[in-house]
Amino acid sequence: MSQPSLSRAAQGIRQSVFARLAPHIAARRSAGEVLIPLQIGDTCRLPVAEAFAAATVTEDDISLYGAITGMPALLGALADHRRAAGLAAARSADHVHVGCGCTHALFCAVRAVLDPGDEVLVASPYWPLIPGLLRAAGAVPVEVPLTQAMVQGEVDVMAALEAHRTERTRAVYFISPNNPDGAVWSAGSLATLADFATRHDLWVIADEVYADYVYDGVHHHVADLPGMEARTISTFSLSKSHGVAGARVGYAVASPEVVAACRRISNHTLYNVPESMQRVALAAVQHGDGWIEEARVAYRSARDACLAALDAAGIRHSGAQGGSFVFADLSPQLAGRPLQGLLEAAIAQGVLVAPGGAMGEGYERHVRICFTGVPEEEVVDGVKRLARATASF
Repeated sequence: MSQPSLSRAAQGIRQSVFARLAPHIAARRSAGEVLIPLQIGDTCRLPVAEAFAAATVTEDDISLYGAITGMPALLGALADHRRAAGLAAARSADHVHVGCGCTHALFCAVRAVLDPGDEVLVASPYWPLIPGLLRAAGAVPVEVPLTQAMVQGEVDVMAALEAHRTERTRAVYFISPNNPDGAVWSAGSLATLADFATRHDLWVIADEVYADYVYDGVHHHVADLPGMEARTISTFSLSKSHGVAGARVGYAVASPEVVAACRRISNHTLYNVPESMQRVALAAVQHGDGWIEEARVAYRSARDACLAALDAAGIRHSGAQGGSFVFADLSPQLAGRPLQGLLEAAIAQGVLVAPGGAMGEGYERHVRICFTGVPEEEVVDGVKRLARATASF
């Protein structure tokens, strides 16, 4: 039986980066074998006790709709938290849009400022979901290789952006600290980006979900540069900052006009973020400053241990100034062979890493390794298993 065709947007969204590995993962798990998960940006640290205490569901939570704009207490707490962390643009609750995870908040922001066919310059390597998210919103992602070259000191940011700009360019998207390579944009690079955006009247979408976790250097907010507050949308995730990924609460900080548009879009897609989860988020934010400080220390130690293990194994990497990931280049180990075979060998050795080809063109021989999702000793064990896999396939 035939059916009409799917939308172009749906057809343009890629499968999960793990689709081809799913049978191997399932076989390993069904056999009851160890599989160290270094592929996704989880945390091995439990959130604050107050977040668990807030995780109750009332009769109203089940039977009634919640406020479509978000709980006022949470909006205010998020604005206060971001201002305290250095983002002056988070002026009030009217500058905060709460979504069902940062992915949803980011989608609302994209739909608020972009029209179908608008091009978005995407600094690569990038978060694997951003191309599909942009396509689902009708926008067109255009890759601009930047952060790996930044780490190596070999890029002219203005020239790179100008080389990919067209008359259809409407926005720039970047991540700092970056996922997957942990690169932190310097003050100078952000100033160049701001100059470029202002010169061409572009939106800037700053993905800052790892802003609380910088280990080398300083995190700067592009929204606070002269002339940038009105044209910048900064996005954040409670999953990353406070370890409550299951609560699915993220948010965007922008001008009240952009936030109002985001809320209208959210009303017509999600309606409202469950208030039971907003209460969990509120408790995490209100009691989480010490948690973040402790997590930063633990993550830095795990980062250092991961890099040392990679060095010992002779696996190339670009370091990680912040965030949760190291981006490793396995070109020497692959010696021209496809990455798929090595990923399967790694699963057989009991470790799961993410393929770099999902994070931009030219990274088909890279893998992303998360150092925050399991205890430090398991991170090191996982890297050793990856090293064994390079010798066995």
